[in-house]
Amino acid sequence: MGLTDKGLHPEIFDDYRIETVDPNWLQERVKPKRHIGLTPELCILCRACEDVCPWECIFMMSPGIIKEAENTEVMTLATTANAVFVIDDNECTRCSICVERCPSDALWLGRVDN
Repeated sequence: MGLTDKGLHPEIFDDYRIETVDPNWLQERVKPKRHIGLTPELCILCRACEDVCPWECIFMMSPGIIKEAENTEVMTLATTANAVFVIDDNECTRCSICVERCPSDALWLGRVDN
């Protein structure tokens, strides 16, 4: 170990071990058990949520992308809506920046029940 004008160099560790992380453990530990919700009646389609998302995982899409649905209620909503709000759950970290940015309080952060 060498010396500096202020004393010894700090100890540098070199005994790290690289291991594969279990994706199930990572998903449970990293992501809070919350979800982003939308109250469509309050949404003004400003797309601020898309713009502010650091993970680029929010998409405001045309309802025309839905050609069919297993549930008739979903299909009815798709044909009558002005937009389809999609969050890529694999990318979303629930940082809630979009919730804070939403000017009409249409987005909210909810807790996932067991």
